[in-house]
Amino acid sequence: MKKALKILKKLIIGFFVLLLVVLVGGYIAIKVVVTKDFVATKIEQNINGRVEIGDISVPLWAAFSGITVDNFKIGARDAEVGKPMKERTPMKDSIIGFKKFNFQVAIGKLLTSFGKNFELKSLLITEPTAHIVLGANGGNNLEPLLTKPKTKEELAKEAEEAAAKKAEAAKKAAATPEKPFDFRELSTEIKMGKIGIEGGFFTINVQKLGQTLKVSGANILLRDVLIDPKDLEHKNQLGLTTQFTLELAEGSGGGVKSFKIIFDLQGGMAPINPKTGGPAEAVTMTLGLRKGSYVTGLAIFEKLKGQTEMLNKIGIKLGFLGETQTLAKDAMGTITYAGGLITFKTAPILATSDFEFGLTAGDHIHIKTLDHHFRGDLALAQQHTKKVEEGLDKNIAAGIGPALEKIPPGAVRDKAKAALTPEKIRASVLAPAMKNGLITFGIDSSASISSPNVKVLTPQFPSLQNLLQDELKKNVPDLKSLMGAEMDKLKGEAMNKAGDELKKHLPGIPGF
Repeated sequence: MKKALKILKKLIIGFFVLLLVVLVGGYIAIKVVVTKDFVATKIEQNINGRVEIGDISVPLWAAFSGITVDNFKIGARDAEVGKPMKERTPMKDSIIGFKKFNFQVAIGKLLTSFGKNFELKSLLITEPTAHIVLGANGGNNLEPLLTKPKTKEELAKEAEEAAAKKAEAAKKAAATPEKPFDFRELSTEIKMGKIGIEGGFFTINVQKLGQTLKVSGANILLRDVLIDPKDLEHKNQLGLTTQFTLELAEGSGGGVKSFKIIFDLQGGMAPINPKTGGPAEAVTMTLGLRKGSYVTGLAIFEKLKGQTEMLNKIGIKLGFLGETQTLAKDAMGTITYAGGLITFKTAPILATSDFEFGLTAGDHIHIKTLDHHFRGDLALAQQHTKKVEEGLDKNIAAGIGPALEKIPPGAVRDKAKAALTPEKIRASVLAPAMKNGLITFGIDSSASISSPNVKVLTPQFPSLQNLLQDELKKNVPDLKSLMGAEMDKLKGEAMNKAGDELKKHLPGIPGF
């Protein structure tokens, strides 16, 4: 027993000595090799640009805690390239950069599992920046920057090698069809804590459109990743956090003049199909637009404000809707994404000071073509409900006057006048549109979101002329007989004059 304990003691001491050697040896090796000049030179050898590094931190526990690179920048290539970092003049304008980069791997687990248990604890880029220009004739400012200049000989050699590879690939494909990738064939379990960027800021200048997009506060993180090729039914998860503010300040086309969208996605997914071992065909996520997001000149509401056919029948105008629509509260929903198509499973409600618009489950938009189909109820805010009622009263009153003038003065006209008040008719016609005390229209928008086809589907409104005729028939059903009695009173001396005058109006009296 004592002998066994001694052996165990020696093994433990030996393990810690080995661990110390690995740590110290790894620290010395990394510290000597990974310097600012070394990293900058290696990168500059492979790009057409210049690199600037503030600091590289290599702690004693670097093999476990990782390496941190601070204040990294890439800019246009200049005469400073090739000089030691400490002798270079500071870079004035960078194109790509980040405040901090840290990479950590759970080396202990990797060693004890003999390479089968890979856990990436953290890979974070903090406050990255990029200023991208998309040229009017195609191309962008990143391509020449991140591409190593090549000689004619290198280009010719690459073309020759590419042709040879293409011929070889064609030969293999003809002989045996390529087997699709199957994640289940891998032997390593993948476990990751947090990977991505935090606090990013990017600008994208689209020269052809004269527009500049700004992406700020970008947090794009993969988190809590656990994928076991041997147990994809239970260990097949990937958490996702995507948060950013997207702004367009001076747009002139595309159906929107300007916008600010505060985007927030928090969700998880199973990235691998357990049955095939390939990528999942579709993913489901919960996302939303945060309060304060706004859109100016959105084509859907511009079309709606310009009166659709259904609203035009009774003269309802929605020109009072503001050009800029700002979310008064968060709008959250659940979507599925597959092949560029976003489909709502749980649809969000877009609430502004002008209206509340609830989309419908099954509504969708294609992120590549921007074709869409949105359906939902548009409930006007209280102050706008009142405006529509007042406007409709005026339109109805304008139609009642000429109709009453066609009825001879007397009891019949008085009865018709009592029946055809604007308030009564308006209440009747808007009854199907009233929900929770607000005027609500069923809206359908389809085709391209930049030039949509917008319709009001519900309620179904009659024309104002038919509306007055129907109300008169409903409230004065005996109008024809009453008019006959009025005609009998006109017999005698005034028959020829008054009767002829009355006959002129008979064809225009509702019900005749």
